[in-house]
Amino acid sequence: MSRHLHTNSRTHSRRTGRATGAAAVAVVLAAGLAAALPATAHAAGKAEAAEVLIPAPDRFGEGHETVLATGSQGVLHREGQSYLWTNTYNSRTKAVPELDDVAEDMLVHGHDEFNRAIYTRPRADGGTDVVRIGIEDPAFTSTVTVPAGYLNLRISGGWMLATVDRGDESHELRVARGGAAADDPVVQLPAGATVGAEPVLLSSWSNQLVIGYRLADGSPGYGILTAYNGRVVPLPVTGDASSFRITQTTVSWFSRGGEGGPGVRVRQRESTAAPRVVPITTASSDSDVTSYVVGDNVLWYEGLSGPLYLTPFAGADTPRMLLGSVFGTFLRAEGTGSVVALGRGGDGKSAIRLFSINGLELVSELVLREVPLVKTADGTIGALSLDRGRLRYINYLDRDGKMHGKEIGAVPDPADGAPLAAFPALVTAGRFADGTDEGLAQVIRDPETGGDVLVTGDDPDHQTEGIPLADMNGLGRIIDTSPEFVLYEAGGRQYVVDIVGDRVVRDQRAQGAALAGDRLYKSAPGKPGTVNVVDPRSGRATGSHDLGVDCVPSELQVSGSLVYWSCASQDAAGVYDTATHRDYPAPVSRVLLGDRFLAARDASGDLRLTALRPDGSTADLGTVTGVKPPTDDDGRGTTWTLDPAAGKLAWVGTDDTIHVTAPQQALSPLGVTHSTVPATSAGTWSAAWWLSKPAASWQLTLTRRSTGEIVRTWTGEDTRGTVKVSWDGTSASGDPVPAGGYTWRLTAAPSDGTGANVTASGTLRVTTG
Repeated sequence: MSRHLHTNSRTHSRRTGRATGAAAVAVVLAAGLAAALPATAHAAGKAEAAEVLIPAPDRFGEGHETVLATGSQGVLHREGQSYLWTNTYNSRTKAVPELDDVAEDMLVHGHDEFNRAIYTRPRADGGTDVVRIGIEDPAFTSTVTVPAGYLNLRISGGWMLATVDRGDESHELRVARGGAAADDPVVQLPAGATVGAEPVLLSSWSNQLVIGYRLADGSPGYGILTAYNGRVVPLPVTGDASSFRITQTTVSWFSRGGEGGPGVRVRQRESTAAPRVVPITTASSDSDVTSYVVGDNVLWYEGLSGPLYLTPFAGADTPRMLLGSVFGTFLRAEGTGSVVALGRGGDGKSAIRLFSINGLELVSELVLREVPLVKTADGTIGALSLDRGRLRYINYLDRDGKMHGKEIGAVPDPADGAPLAAFPALVTAGRFADGTDEGLAQVIRDPETGGDVLVTGDDPDHQTEGIPLADMNGLGRIIDTSPEFVLYEAGGRQYVVDIVGDRVVRDQRAQGAALAGDRLYKSAPGKPGTVNVVDPRSGRATGSHDLGVDCVPSELQVSGSLVYWSCASQDAAGVYDTATHRDYPAPVSRVLLGDRFLAARDASGDLRLTALRPDGSTADLGTVTGVKPPTDDDGRGTTWTLDPAAGKLAWVGTDDTIHVTAPQQALSPLGVTHSTVPATSAGTWSAAWWLSKPAASWQLTLTRRSTGEIVRTWTGEDTRGTVKVSWDGTSASGDPVPAGGYTWRLTAAPSDGTGANVTASGTLRVTTG
């Protein structure tokens, strides 16, 4: 049976003998066609067949996600180019269309207890409009006007700080309230303290703002500003400090210096006592640390994306890691504090999460929104094969390839079944094929020698060690496979590889050749029109067929009793039935032979499908349009293929979707193609039968001829084509059977449900008992 992976053929202008002209073939194939279909082909008057669609696997990755701000009831974030709001009470997400035309760098980052999205909009007069969008409640939507001359506006919690140039190289810090400038509070810094041109606004809760300034000696100072009156209460910060936070209950910061060593300083917001030092152990002595107080715990991480840790300083919680990596965090200042974090959890998924205190006074996690996956690369199908209910295809993402597979079933209509194991794409079109007892056959390059190696197996982690082949340039192709053999071509030579004996058993010049069970069909160079049949292992001729033409076929395909032949150099081709000796017309190129049907790609790129009836007539099975144009002007094995032992066809659409259908429903009956059954047994007996297509179930009985007693019965299910039995010479009870004559009988039921069960029988002599 041909695997249909060869892709070379040429068209010429002359035919001889019984072959029909190419123009006449086109007429036969096209006669009486229904309208060309962009999907499954079907004959006129027949309902459209079932179809399985398999899109090319695309590459997906986490899309761009940024948390921009938080509110008491939700989170403002951006996915791709969309501004979204996800609330914290039922995790529902909605768009914020009011921000569609707002640049991200104009948005105010931070927390707003009134659930407002805030952005700035410069005015022509040099001033700034501050736009507030009430997301949960439109009543909070407003625009605040900041006068010209207010420099370097900083906003937190809806409050605004700006500096005003005094004209003497110093600046005054003001709270901008949106009314007359004279009504804006001037910030009352500690004696001798100054600010630069840019305000330092670090955190806020309600009307309490943590700000920074310079003390009289030039060292940094920090305090809590009451926004409505401008008063500042200094914080007892010594040395370098960072990560200032204020909540409804606490104020905190991180410092490596001072009493207590590196740690987070925590103080009740209205207290004047010395802060509690919560020690934390950092991986680096000079890393940036981001910290928050949530209940009686400190949540912290190092750098830009380190793990998020929990360190308790009171209460019932325990030290632990909350996230493996964190990409952004925001403090929600209400109550005892909570933290919104964008990060990756233990499941490997990135999400926006809320960490807050639950009823047990422990920090709990609520996933607000998982970062959705987005397509990062389009998959393209580069090759495909179809064999006894299995589809294989190579998909490329950029330049990275992988071989995928799918069970499509052995019944007449294809089914969307389970995926097969995926292989790295070490092969390309023509260098892989199903059809052997050992599963998938692949020709790969040996990295040490550069030569081709044949490996087999359906498990990418457990393939055969490989059989070295002749080609040293990596250009060899698999022409055909059968249960025990692979036909390989390279450098003008063909090699039959015995995968049971792991050796090359035949070496011949490249010619028309195909495998069928345990036989090799090959053209006879010295006898035009003759196809010889030989035993690949011994080379012994077992038969021949006269095609009735005076040319030597350069291409052969075999399906059951049908042989497709093509003499491309003489523009002659056809299909010959070796059982009925009938002939059918066929094009000289771009043809695949299936179970009593023919698929041919015409000059337009469409696939024309024709049934080959046992009485010698043909019938239209329809036309497939919309096939992806191949790069090799052929397409067999790259953009379309069929199953030679079934009625199924697979093709790739222009959008790289694979279509699998069954245009041929009149299938051949199940048969035994060949067998290896010893006639004698001396205590052990191993037998094998190869079937023409998958069987749903099988049974083998062994009967003692003298008594008619059935001494052993073997059964099995769902075989793709091979029944193998090993017998130790004992009965069902485990006792050795008497020496003498026995009869075996095999019965198998076809998986596709068409036709009768197949039976085979024979005799066996047991010599020991």
